[in-house]
Amino acid sequence: MQRSYIVDSANAPWKRSVSEGVTFACQVLLSGEDGGPEALRFRFDDCPSVYAHMHLTSQFQLLLSGAMDFPRGVKHLESLAIHYTDHNMPYGPFAVSKNHDMLVLHPRAGGIISMANLDARRQINLQGRLYAALASDSPWEPLPGIEDGTYKFLIQPGFGPAAVVARTPAHAALSMPTPEFGRYEVVLEGTVIVEGQEIGAPGFRYVRGDQPVEPLLTGDAGASVAFLTFDKDALEGGIISGNLAAEAAEMMARAI
Repeated sequence: MQRSYIVDSANAPWKRSVSEGVTFACQVLLSGEDGGPEALRFRFDDCPSVYAHMHLTSQFQLLLSGAMDFPRGVKHLESLAIHYTDHNMPYGPFAVSKNHDMLVLHPRAGGIISMANLDARRQINLQGRLYAALASDSPWEPLPGIEDGTYKFLIQPGFGPAAVVARTPAHAALSMPTPEFGRYEVVLEGTVIVEGQEIGAPGFRYVRGDQPVEPLLTGDAGASVAFLTFDKDALEGGIISGNLAAEAAEMMARAI
């Protein structure tokens, strides 16, 4: 079954909140309540230690502005940057600074659970993958089929999940392979037109299905778009049943 969601973040309200002493502003862009994707936007206040936690589903974090510092040599990230984890894969604590702004993108509702929870520690995904990369570390390359178009990989396709940024002039059609396990297509600059709707940064489309999807058409000023593609780990975990799932859902609800 084909599923498609189009989100214009300019129309979503902001809410100030706090979680485990960490203060931030948040937009709920997709709730996941219908069994589909969950997408949130966070602007953390400067903080030296956002507590270690995990989500019960795979996740892309797209850093739009500011910086994030992860422990144990994982990565110092400055925008534009990507951070990916499989389901039940803990990370943090991490520091945030410099007007932090990021999208947190799940294929379905994943909740949040602190690693202070002993039950959560027993359910860590020991084979889980974690990737992090800065856009500035990868060169731009010519985009085949689009004059003056360029692209760069943030996560190479051979790793499983993939992340690529395409930058094109006006009125270019951007198409990608069939999104079997789900894909977020995030506008970083300019605008795109999809299914008759024009969206700007950082709006997005989420698509999943076994059929090709309508290409994105860049607007009059062109566009830069991040394509974030899940692999089969998107089928694992999530808010399903059990005490841990209930607590993860409750903690997320309190936070947002």
